[in-house]
Amino acid sequence: MLEVKKYTELSKHTIEELKFYINNEFGHIPIVIETEWAIPDWTIIYYENEQIATFYNIVLREILIDNKKYKTAGINNVITPKEFRGKGYASKALSTTEYLIFKDLKCDLGVLLCADDLIAFYQRLNWYKVNCPVYFKQSSGERLWKANTMFLSTSKKINPKEINLNGLPW
Repeated sequence: MLEVKKYTELSKHTIEELKFYINNEFGHIPIVIETEWAIPDWTIIYYENEQIATFYNIVLREILIDNKKYKTAGINNVITPKEFRGKGYASKALSTTEYLIFKDLKCDLGVLLCADDLIAFYQRLNWYKVNCPVYFKQSSGERLWKANTMFLSTSKKINPKEINLNGLPW
């Protein structure tokens, strides 16, 4: 069963469960530890036998790509707990929610910040890597993202020269 909810409408128990999975998956990675992150607007959870089989969050924001505004769905924390991996749950959740991103939320692009070893996974789902500086805000000032950035689009591919996330990363 796929559930799409505003993050603010999730139960305290569900938020704690998601935070547990996020910390287990990413809590040891230096860039994750040293970075302030945006609070999600939406959470997509795929349940199998009433257990979280995979989930991800969406941060809605207008970002600047070559100084032009684009409404984006910033995808973060795509996580499948270990006992559910290899069954296609994350692929299914991401693919079935493209309609949500582009039609319901009326976004121009999906944007994600990801590790090297996940690029091939997202490319199979029609995401593409962009190679340009990506700037984001932190309480200490503006910083440059040092990992990968990928786009999902329903129109032609954009090859930007510069991206500004216009806030905290997701």
